Amino acid sequence: MENDARQLSHRHPEYLRRSAFLAEVGRGPIPCVLDTSCVRTGLGIQLHTGRPPRSILAAQEGRTRIFIEKETLDETWERLDRFADQLRVPVGRLHSMFGNDWLPHISVVSLPESVRCLDHRAIAVGDLDFGDYPAAALAALLSPCILLTGNHHHFAPLGISYSRQFSDALIAAIDLRAGEYQIQGIIMVPAAPVYAVGAATKWAYGKVGPVALLLLAAVIVSGVFLYRRQPTERREAIRTVAGRFGEGFMEQYAEAQRAVNSAQNQLFACLVPPPDKRSIPSAVLRLLATACDSMSAEQISEGLPAEVQPSVDTLRRWMHVNKPLLFSEARRGSFRLGNRYSISIAAVESPSGS
Repeated sequence: MENDARQLSHRHPEYLRRSAFLAEVGRGPIPCVLDTSCVRTGLGIQLHTGRPPRSILAAQEGRTRIFIEKETLDETWERLDRFADQLRVPVGRLHSMFGNDWLPHISVVSLPESVRCLDHRAIAVGDLDFGDYPAAALAALLSPCILLTGNHHHFAPLGISYSRQFSDALIAAIDLRAGEYQIQGIIMVPAAPVYAVGAATKWAYGKVGPVALLLLAAVIVSGVFLYRRQPTERREAIRTVAGRFGEGFMEQYAEAQRAVNSAQNQLFACLVPPPDKRSIPSAVLRLLATACDSMSAEQISEGLPAEVQPSVDTLRRWMHVNKPLLFSEARRGSFRLGNRYSISIAAVESPSGS
């Protein structure tokens, strides 16, 4: 068995890499890392359409989760004046849009240098443009993720090859979740009568006791008996109708599965790929980035693979040391990745943490 696995890995390394990638993407919302260039594009779209761009809407719906490095946020805030000139609107309007429509859906992470430098791909981006190093470091740590940027020149070491790659990734992420929900709904259709009968039987059992089970058995036996008593033509018609229902069910399921496969292929092509070897800090940050709720150090440690699993005490100490920068506490001892920032429109010098 072990030799077979080695042969499979040798013959099909791309298949195994894709399987591992999809397993990571399938856990929770897809992390997104926001770059300044995407903010400029998104604000322009919002001014034109009257609503936030797709990246913010996807985060509102819970399909994705957006993070921004603190230095990138500061750079973005400083550039809003320039963006206002380019878009020919008062800067106060951009302050209001960014503060009210964007920031409530963005978690801010401040990476210490000891964590920033863990992925060589981020260092390669920094060599091209040091101003993009913070966003690149965060994207590398949270990969596989969507890097919200139109700058495919500086972010090429992270697999960004064209300016609209993030847009294609967002569409694929939305299509993937929609397809998964559709498959779940299709599967539930034939099971619905069974659930309904089960619920009714449970209710009746609570009211009249074991007699409910006898009644259910009698109904099933009667149904079988009545079917067998039907003329041959009618039984054939019943089977035909049932067969058509089954064919329609399978066609809908196959169509939904094709949509999911297409979205997976698009994500595989457009997301920042995972690191060749994940560090412990990266594993911790990505687990929290996709978690549905805050997590304790013990829960995080238990949720990590053995090769990147620190002791609970060591992890808890590290998280408390980095709590103001990397983590916030939803409640005592229960951590989330990043902090939420807010702004006062009356005092627009810089966003403030909350």
